[in-house]
Amino acid sequence: MHITLFDAHTQQARLIHPEDIKSAQGMIWVDVLSTDTQWQALVEQEFGLIIEEQHLLDIQNTNHPPFHDDTDSYEMLIFRALSTQARQATSFLVDSAPIVFITHDHLLLSIHPTAKTNFDDLRSRWLRGSRIRAPLIPDGILCLLLSWLTDQYLSLRVSFAEQLEHWQTQMLQSTVGFTDWANLLKASSHLRQYRVGLIEPQESALDEWRDERMDLDAMITTRLSDAQEHFSRVNRDAEICQNDLENLVQIYFSATNQRMNNIMRVLTIASVIFLPLNLIAGIYGMNFEHMPGLGASHGFELVILGMLIIVLFILAIFRWKKWV
Repeated sequence: MHITLFDAHTQQARLIHPEDIKSAQGMIWVDVLSTDTQWQALVEQEFGLIIEEQHLLDIQNTNHPPFHDDTDSYEMLIFRALSTQARQATSFLVDSAPIVFITHDHLLLSIHPTAKTNFDDLRSRWLRGSRIRAPLIPDGILCLLLSWLTDQYLSLRVSFAEQLEHWQTQMLQSTVGFTDWANLLKASSHLRQYRVGLIEPQESALDEWRDERMDLDAMITTRLSDAQEHFSRVNRDAEICQNDLENLVQIYFSATNQRMNNIMRVLTIASVIFLPLNLIAGIYGMNFEHMPGLGASHGFELVILGMLIIVLFILAIFRWKKWV
């Protein structure tokens, strides 16, 4: 459990102990794992926050989709964040886990149903003395957390682009056939699931939360708009990657067809050249007793010379037509 106090005068944050909450002046952020048995009693005793039974079940659900709900005493937003392993992943299978945010008076409560997510890096930066450029109220800090989480989604496009470039290089190699079809098809399916099952519901939940909070501060509204715009970029990036995957398949088949066309052109030229030669050889290969030229002393040389002239003539026509 991490309890962070935000001082409105210094615009800085510091950790406090549970016993210091009553005397604390400022906004408090409580960041906990759902497996921690103390957090529920703490927020009920120190802040008078009683969470409804259904919401407690939602908090324990590690597969809960993005979601927004509100009651008379608090608001709840469920945001699916990237797991710590997914931030360096090169696969198109995106691993995420929910984080439950609850705002109540001067309290921001963030609950992690699993250990896959944390705010350690961001909290460490704030605790080193960085000034927090946002209204020090629960909605303001929540917008900063959402922006930080959204930026992690934006960083995925680098690993996606590297994987696409790797596949493109493999596909366009003329000497080696592409064999990684299973992973490519899985990537297309994962991207579709990433967009439909994660990105779009996330956008809907953020829109609902913003629509319910018409009284937000102008700076908070601006930051929330930035977070939503970044998430729209995440959706566009995923759509572009999905289109690029489909284009890769089309490029591969186009390149394969082009190589087959080049092979067929060579075979066709060879067939056209040897066709008249085979005709001449077939004629003189017939077993007739009397044929013109059979008794000529230089018949063989003349036939070979004629064949050579025919080959040169055909090649000249192909060069004139720019077929070779």
